[in-house]
Parts: sequence; C-alpha cells; structure tokens
Amino acid sequence: MKFLVFISIFLIMYHGSSQKKRDANPNTYRFSYKSELYKGTRYEITTKLRALKNNSWFVNIPEEKQVELTSLFKKVKNQPIPRLYRKDAIVFLDALYAYEDFLTIYDNALYEVIQHLKHDMRRLDFKFERQFTQAKIQLNRTQKEAKNNIERIDLLKKDVRDSQIKLVSHRWMKKKMEKYIGMDAVKNPDELIKEFKKAEAMNVFTMIEEKKIEKINSYLVDQIIDFFYKKSLPEINTDALKLDYIDKI
Repeated sequence: MKFLVFISIFLIMYHGSSQKKRDANPNTYRFSYKSELYKGTRYEITTKLRALKNNSWFVNIPEEKQVELTSLFKKVKNQPIPRLYRKDAIVFLDALYAYEDFLTIYDNALYEVIQHLKHDMRRLDFKFERQFTQAKIQLNRTQKEAKNNIERIDLLKKDVRDSQIKLVSHRWMKKKMEKYIGMDAVKNPDELIKEFKKAEAMNVFTMIEEKKIEKINSYLVDQIIDFFYKKSLPEINTDALKLDYIDKI
C-alpha cells in the first residue's frame, strides 16, 4: 500500500516537474489578457492573434484604423524575444479591443435604422406612387392643353421619368429590406449591408469621436437610402412598373 502511495506521489511530482519544464521552455510563450490565456509557441499565439484580428466582429473597424492595427500585429509577429513579444502582443490587443464600443454603437445604430426604414416602407411606397401618377397626369394635361409649350412638356417629362425611377428604386430597396430580420441583418450581413458598413465605418467613427452620437441614426438613414438607390439603378426596369394603390393612367 505504501509502495502504491509512493508511486502516485512520484508520478504527480514528475508530471508537475515536466509541466514546469515545458512552461519554462524558451519556445513557449505565456500571458493572459481579458481572462484569456495565450500559451504556446510564437507561431501558435500569433495564429490565434491573427484569427482574432480577422474575426467577423472586428472586420468592421474602419479601414484607416485597420492600417494601424496591421502595423501593430506585424510588430508582434516579427518579435523573437519572448518578453518583448508579450509586451507587443498586449499593446496590439489593447488597440484592437479599444474599438469594441465603436462596433457596438455602430451595429446598434444600423439595426435601428434598418428597422425604421422597414416600418416606413409602405408609407413611402404610396407617397412615391402618388408623386409619379400626379406627374404623369400633369404631363398628359399639358400635352393636351399646351402642346406647343415644348419647354414645359420636356420639363414635365423629366419629372415623370425621375419620379418613376424613384418609385421603382424604392420598391427594389423595399424587397431587400423585407429580408432583413432582427440583429442578424447587421451581425451577419449580406453583401449590400456589408459593403455599406465598410463604406460608412470611418464616418461613424469620426462622429463618435466628435461626440455626435445622437446624429448617427439620421446620418445613416440618408446614406443608406442613397446607397441602395445607386445600387438599384443598374438592376431596375422602369417599363415593368405596376401601380399598386392608384388606378392606372
């Protein structure tokens, strides 16, 4: 019995000694950050840091700021001295996590904007269809009553064309917006929202820095409408327009 106890103690001591030797291995790096343990070879930890940097949560950091983060990451990656590696890694992590508040504010604001637009789509749809039909009626009336007023007729034709494009573009956007469900539309965006988020990230970041957080939503509303409008133009077909609320002219 005593022999078995002795063997058990010996194995525990041996395992502990081996573990200490591994931890003391100059090729093994070890440090903690935000309750996360980073332990392993320089390559293993660098791979983990790279995966974190490329995480879907952090990819929405403004491109201009990504340059700085990439520079800090390269400094870590190329640092061969363990003590300095740990120091540089923590500097990089500090810089990376400093953007968490921005990312949270940006995602929440964009979510609220999408929800607002979705709720407002039907009202706007009726409004734009009414504008189009009124422009069409005005053109028809002028062509009958003042058919020689070419300048006026050309101007009204432009009004009809512009209002028609606005209506068809709006319906293109409406279909896209209807597919966006909850926060997932922002956290796991389609290509349109992903591109929009990337394009506006720096502008929103600047607004936060300038303490203009209360203006972010209204800014994003204007920008996303303009963004979707421009994206719709190559895809819409105005000739296929059908009126939903008002009798056809």
